[in-house]
Amino acid sequence: MPAHALTRISLLITLLVGVTANSQDGQTLGGHTGWVGGVAFAPDGKTLATASADRTVKLWHLATGKELPPLKGHADAVVGVAYSPDGRYVATASHDGTARIWDPATARELRTLPGHRGAVLAVAFSHDGRLLATGGLDGDIRLWEPTTGAELVVLRGHGSWVNGLAFSSDGETLASVSSDNTVRLWDAPERVARARIHPNVGELRSVAFAPDGKTFAVGTRYGLVKVWESTGREELATLRGHSADVWAVAFSPDGRTLATGDGDWIRPGDIRLWDTATWKERPGLRHTGEVLSLAFAPKDLFLAAGAWDKSVKLWDLSVKK
Repeated sequence: MPAHALTRISLLITLLVGVTANSQDGQTLGGHTGWVGGVAFAPDGKTLATASADRTVKLWHLATGKELPPLKGHADAVVGVAYSPDGRYVATASHDGTARIWDPATARELRTLPGHRGAVLAVAFSHDGRLLATGGLDGDIRLWEPTTGAELVVLRGHGSWVNGLAFSSDGETLASVSSDNTVRLWDAPERVARARIHPNVGELRSVAFAPDGKTFAVGTRYGLVKVWESTGREELATLRGHSADVWAVAFSPDGRTLATGDGDWIRPGDIRLWDTATWKERPGLRHTGEVLSLAFAPKDLFLAAGAWDKSVKLWDLSVKK
């Protein structure tokens, strides 16, 4: 993104709440009437999608401050959102038992993806955009062809809810985490199980791959964050400090920082920042609500966090010392 665009985004965020761009408290986007379970930046970094229990996804054009037409049609809370790598599609996951694919340019629903038995809790695009993965309350993972909405395969093996999904950057591996206390690694092209990890730390809430695909991080129910190398054979770090469920994990686009967010119902949540070279903790961030979702902008150090208190906060970490 051009430097002048970044400056405009920083100015916009500052104007939204009237505080400096490096405030630990962040800048707030309001407007949702329900908790915010998913956040995702468009591939060009110019738009932020926020998914809420109010059954909508709001699209924010950051450089102008304009709220674009929202995505409406789900019959229950929207808990996950993802952009396709080319920005043509937005995928959503909902407690209404469906995933949906939208055209963000027109806010038009393109396809409804049925099949899960119960709430759909997670959604992720592969990095070439050829696969869309959904996971849900039924413990299943379904792979879809995004342009047609055709269901390709159902991956089974988890014994409880699938809470998080993430593809590696090379598209070869899909990681899934579940309330059954396991991480499963799937061969995405072959659509078969590759590895099963049982960390014995309770329910697993969230997962993210580093941009280089060499490591992945998992957030857990009881405040731990676990980091493994990409095959799952070697555990690299156990990160301690959270006091509640780690609902969200996200790597910065340069791979140097891991952000992890927690919270416990109405208690304000913490966002902890970790140096991925040493796994030492850096100064963290505060949120006004339980942190349910995190996302970095694709090319820059803008971090977005959605929370139980219906708000979304934004930070420019490039100016944080």
